[in-house]
Formats: sequence, C-alpha cells, structure tokens
Amino acid sequence: MGRTSDIAIEPPTAAGPGIVRAVEDRSYLGFIAAALASVLFGGLVFAVWIPLTMSGTVGGAGRLAWMVQAHGWVQVQGWAGLFVAGMAIRLIPRFAGRRPVPRRVTIPLLAVLAVPVVLRIALQTTARGGTADVVAMAIGVTTAAGAIGVAAVLAVTLSRGKKAKEPWRYFAWAGTVWWAGWALLALWNIPGSEAAPGLLEHRENDALLWAVMLGPIGNFIWAVQSRSVPIFYGRKTPQLVVAAVPGVLLNAGAALIAIGGADVETGQWSGGLGFVLAGTALVSLPPICGSVYGQAKRLRPRARSAARFVVTANIAAMAAGVLLVWGGLEVMGGDDYASWGAFEQRDAARHLLGVGTITMLILGMARLVAPVFALERTEAGVPMLLERLPFWLLLGSLVLRAGVPLLGERLDYEAGRHTIALAGMLAWLAVAIFAFSVARAVRAEPRTKRALDEVVRNARRP
Repeated sequence: MGRTSDIAIEPPTAAGPGIVRAVEDRSYLGFIAAALASVLFGGLVFAVWIPLTMSGTVGGAGRLAWMVQAHGWVQVQGWAGLFVAGMAIRLIPRFAGRRPVPRRVTIPLLAVLAVPVVLRIALQTTARGGTADVVAMAIGVTTAAGAIGVAAVLAVTLSRGKKAKEPWRYFAWAGTVWWAGWALLALWNIPGSEAAPGLLEHRENDALLWAVMLGPIGNFIWAVQSRSVPIFYGRKTPQLVVAAVPGVLLNAGAALIAIGGADVETGQWSGGLGFVLAGTALVSLPPICGSVYGQAKRLRPRARSAARFVVTANIAAMAAGVLLVWGGLEVMGGDDYASWGAFEQRDAARHLLGVGTITMLILGMARLVAPVFALERTEAGVPMLLERLPFWLLLGSLVLRAGVPLLGERLDYEAGRHTIALAGMLAWLAVAIFAFSVARAVRAEPRTKRALDEVVRNARRP
C-alpha cells in the first residue's frame, strides 16, 4: 500500500478507468541537449586543439592560457554541470517523494546556467582588454545566478521531502550546499589581472575546478549511485554510518582545496591536505556507494551493457583517489606553492575523474535512469554496436589521456601532445555516438508507446 505522499508514475502499459496517466516532465532533455552541445562544440574541441597548439601543429599559442581555462570550465560547468543539474532536478524529487519541479522553473534555470558556458566558448578565448574583463564579469555573475537557482530548487525539494536516513539524502544536501557555495566562489574568483585580462590566476583556477568537481558535482554522483546502483546489482542500500565517513572526507577535502587556492600564505598545506582527504574518499566511496565488480542482474538484458560504464567509472574514481593522495602528500612536502607541485599526478587524476568517472557515469547512468531510454529497453534483442562502441572509445581515451602525464619525460613532448589530441578525438566520437542515441530514442519514443499500448489493448480482448 502506497503512502499518500508518494508520487505514482506508472509504466506506459498501465491503463484503466481508475488510472490517470502521469505526465512525465521532459525538461531534463533540454539539460541533456545543452550539456551535449557544450561538450561537442566546445569542451572536446578545445581538448583536441590545445595539445595541437602546444606542439606547434596549429596556431593559437598566444591565447593558449585562455583556451586551457575555457576547456576546463566548459567541461566541468557545461558538460558535467548542466547534466548533473538536469538529472538532479529530475531525480531528487522522485527520491524525496515530491512532485516534479515545474517547467516554469526548470526552463528559465536552464537558460541562466547555459549563458556562462556559451560565453566561455564564444568569447573567453578571443576577448581582450576591457572586453575580456566584461566577459569575465558576466561569466561570474551568471554562474552565480545559475548555481544559486539550482541550490534553491534542491533545498526546497529536500526540506519538504521524506526524511529517511539514507546516504543519498545527505550527499544530496551536501551537494545542494556546494551549489550555493559555488555561487559565492564564482563571484569571489572573477579575474581582475591587468597583465592577463579575463584570466584567473592558475593556482586559484586549479583549486576552484577541483572544488566544483568534488563538491557540487561529486556529491550528486554519489547520491544517485548510492540510491540506484545497489538495486541494479541486487545489493542492499549502503548504511549511513558506513557512507558517512568518506562523505565527510570528500567534502572536507573539497573545502580545504578551495581555501588553499585563496590563501597564498598557508594554502600549500591546506590544499595538499585537501587532496589527501578527497583522494581517500574517492578510494573508499566506489565500493560502498557504487560497484567495482559483479553483474547488474536486476537489469533487463538490453540494459546490462550500460552497467560496464558504472563499474569502470568507479574503478577510475579509485585510481584518481590514489593519485590525489600521492599528489597531495607531495604538495604538502614541497616548497613551490605557485605551481602546487605534483602536477602530473593531479593532471592524470583530473582526467581519470573527468573522463573515467563523470563522463562514463553520464553515458552509462543516463541509459539506466533517463526516461527517454526506458521504452527503448523494452525492445527485445541484445545491445547494438552503437550502445557498446562509446564504452570502448571512452576507455581508450581514458588510458591515453591519463597515461601521458604519468609517463612524464619518458614520452617525447610532441608525441605526448599528439596522443592527448587523439584521446580528445576518441572522447568526442564516443559522446557524439551517445548524442545520436539520445536523438534516436527521442524520435522512436512515440512509435514505441503506440506499439506498447496496442499490445495492452490486444491482451484485454476476449
């Protein structure tokens, strides 16, 4: 017997005079589309162009620093941020037993969130002088407005939802607080250098990127995983007391990294300790809240191939955690705060987390929790090549991109830049195939619904 506060969303085959079909909120598709556009036309284009510029293969060396920062933020704020915001706004109300957030809220919020991403792609790398300062100001203000909007929506939802003491709820609250914190950090870190207009100092930018990856984005990754992945694998939801310790370490680490980026005097110690704590959390969280082995036996056969994304993403997170602990210890023991030391370990960890964890989970979990793929999974047959291929392309991209900084000087510089460019191309192709799959599923959805309804009507005929 359901509770009066539960929101019943029946499968498409349910019918009857006493059943009112739930109207599925489809605004999440706008967030997915915006995230895909940002990565395909911005983030991964920079990922290919930047290393080719560094090797002298293509032009643009004079704006390299601006391209590097634009690439990082389009990936984190555009690809990961837009996707995580859209799916959090869709899933958290369902986890909390609340009604979906109305379109009159989600659509304007999406527009605000997209503005700074567009500005970074279109203007950050080309604007100069006073124009660059204006663009930087606009990016900071619109980032803050979008982040505080996401925080407000999720805070209202969580405060009015069910109060079950499950790990997802606390990760979701931590992520909500971090979205609000991101708004403050975006305003605090608006560039103001006369020597490099529109460019944030490297140390501050690095710290801010890590804080956002681990805080607003990371907490919702573990919230959704702790709520959904154990079900896929036929396991119990992790106990709160078990997930709490690495959860606290993750958020303490992210906070210390953000503080370290802002504090020139003692930032090396706080930033290094933050990397150690966050790395320890990343090693611990995957086996607790996700899965690093086994078969997703509770999923339909058509959907089981998507589970390999989940397992690989969690293994990559653990590898990133090891590198962050290693790099953090070197930062604490070094004397070169300007570069924060241990760049190679942190660069490899950043891409293990960005490509290996975030992107793998986006492509895998989207197939498992996004409604647009739900009807497609009712079709018989084994997964198609286009469902399998993105995994292998991403895995190749991950190995190449994380491998180059770990090899260091043992790899020729120019060969290393070309390898990084190849990694970007493989990732671009993987995401492009996924985008095609989304478009295909959206186009096929009405036809599949009609077919399922026909099956139900035929089954009821005497």
